[in-house]
Amino acid sequence: MEAIKQEIRLDENYTELFRELIHRQLGIYISPDKNYLLENKISRLVNRGGYQSVQELYKMLKDNKKGTMEDLVRYITTTHTFFFRENKHLAILRKDIMIRNIAHPLIWVAASSTGEEVYSIIIELLEHGISDFFIVATDINTEVLRHCKRGVYSRDRMKELSEDILRKYFDRVDEGRPGEYFRVKEYLRKYFIVKKINLIDNLRFEAKFHYIFCRNVLIYFNLETQRRVLDVLTANLRDLGYLFVGHSESLIHITDKLESVFSSVYNKKL
Repeated sequence: MEAIKQEIRLDENYTELFRELIHRQLGIYISPDKNYLLENKISRLVNRGGYQSVQELYKMLKDNKKGTMEDLVRYITTTHTFFFRENKHLAILRKDIMIRNIAHPLIWVAASSTGEEVYSIIIELLEHGISDFFIVATDINTEVLRHCKRGVYSRDRMKELSEDILRKYFDRVDEGRPGEYFRVKEYLRKYFIVKKINLIDNLRFEAKFHYIFCRNVLIYFNLETQRRVLDVLTANLRDLGYLFVGHSESLIHITDKLESVFSSVYNKKL
């Protein structure tokens, strides 16, 4: 029998405590005018995560109980995406690789979510004869990284893909549930690795990247955190490397280390 869901209400004190904790630990800022979203996410987490109360959840988070922060990340972060989203960026990427004749381009897909962006880049480059690249796919959410490695997607995430591309890079699979599902062909996995990373940490990779994709992520941060994350990204980007952000995001008045070269594409200054 399904457990009866309890009605969750966050009082003003706990609303502020969760807002501060989420901002401190994840960098995500939830403004007071979106309290209803915060309450909804915490309510779902308490009910579905088996916690007795909001108070118990908060205490376990504060005490760093194993698995509790993972639970919070799953319910707070946004993971919806699809193949070949904002695909003009992919054309800019492969044209720049070809024009500058970059050997072994290294690409960081920050906040890679369930992997549609990663596989879109792989397909775009392979379709144009570029096969010596490597991608580091990172996210704070372990669950979406597992999804990325597994590489199984429903038809509705693949509306931008032609039937030829589907046949070439995917195999149809039976997931035992309604709808059509496809798994990426095994050899595509050699082009990337996944890592759990929090973008607000002071990260330094061993090698700097030619290209970084951090699209539709900065909109979830306040200005202070945006600058902090951009410092991390630019520190790991090669001179004249490209940073791709979402079409709705602008870096004007946020950083002086990057300059616009295309719409929502920035170049690291020398």
